[in-house]
This record gives sequence, structure tokens and C-alpha cells, in this order.
Amino acid sequence: MELTKEQIQEIDNYINACGIKFYDVKAELVDHFASILEHRLEKEPNLNIKKAIIEEHKKFSDQGFKNLLKTKTDTVHKRFYKLTFLHLQSFFKLPKLIITIAIFYLFKELMNLFENKEHFFNLLSGIGLFIIAQLFIRVTTNIGSKKDKFLVLNKSDMFLNLINSLFIFFNSSVTFRSDQSFTNNNYNLIHLGVFVLLLLFYWSGEYVFYQNKQTIKKQYPNVLV
Repeated sequence: MELTKEQIQEIDNYINACGIKFYDVKAELVDHFASILEHRLEKEPNLNIKKAIIEEHKKFSDQGFKNLLKTKTDTVHKRFYKLTFLHLQSFFKLPKLIITIAIFYLFKELMNLFENKEHFFNLLSGIGLFIIAQLFIRVTTNIGSKKDKFLVLNKSDMFLNLINSLFIFFNSSVTFRSDQSFTNNNYNLIHLGVFVLLLLFYWSGEYVFYQNKQTIKKQYPNVLV
């Protein structure tokens, strides 16, 4: 027996009241509950929907949806990083290897314009700080946004922390370099290579995020993403 819109909304309200704020997780749970309750209604036409929802909720675990949400969150995070690293690896294979070489060459030529190489690496540190700042602005902006939140897109805080740590490490490595080390061309090239790698990793994460967002838009065309 198919549930009415009011009954489905009742399931949605209950799940929302349980603290599930991510639209994609909530939609999956609503479908799960609706399917079970429709099956039960066929056998129990006078089924009390409210009580039935609570009964089905108790079947999850002692902590309700918490374990489910944690499992799904871990899965989403692992998938995000897996796809990010796979995309990063593509920059070291043809044809994208050409892009990597081109980026490295452009930064190398820019470095050669600086007589004092320390100033060049301070510039790279500034670029890293800019990337961190724009990620931070995005996170704080999304906090007050009225858009529906999706677990699959909830990588901002996590990715911000990682990018922040990586660029802080890079900035620290610039700060602690000796004056003499900036005259060593091989040292400078290795240090530049590390920056390009960080840049490509950041770009890979952004690319995966964009692809996930496009998938969500297709899956939920009537929801503001």
C-alpha cells in the first residue's frame, strides 16, 4: 500500500527531528522507512504510522541513526580522498603530464626573474595563504546559507584543515631555510616541485567536489545546491 504525502512528510519530520540534516542521507532514510511501512500496511491496514516509525527506528541500534551517519560520513570522506588522489595521479600521466610540466616550467621561469629567491618563495607562501583564505570564506559562507546540505558535499571543513596544514608546512619550510640554501638551484627546484604538487592536490580536491556537486544537481533537480 502506497503511503500518502502526509505520511511521507511525517517520516521526513521525524528523521529531521532525530538530527539528520543532510538532504541525501535523509532522502535515503525516508525511502527506507517508506518502503518498510508500505509493506507493513499491506498486512496491517490499521497500522499506527507514528508508532511504526519509532519501532523501525529502534531497529537501527541503541544510538539510533548516529552509527549510520558515522559510517556514511567515513565512507564519503574515504571516497572523496580516493577520487582526489586518483585525479592527482592523472597529472603524472599523459596527456595531463604536459600540464604538470608546463605549470612547473612557468613557475621556474618566474623564479628566475627573482634575484633573491627567498622573495619568490615568500610569494608562493602568499599564494598558499590566499587559497586557505578563500576556502575559509567558503566554509563560513555555507554555514549561514539556506541551501540544503548534502553529506557528499560536506568536505569543506575537512579539506580546509588538510590544505591548511599542508600549506602551513610549506610556509614553515620556507621560513626555516637558510640564506645559503636559496642560492642552491637544486634545492630551489625541489622546493618548487613540492609547491606544484600541493597546488595540483588542491585542484584535484576542487575538481572532485565540483563533479559531486554536478551529480547532486542531476539527482535532485528541484533542490537548491
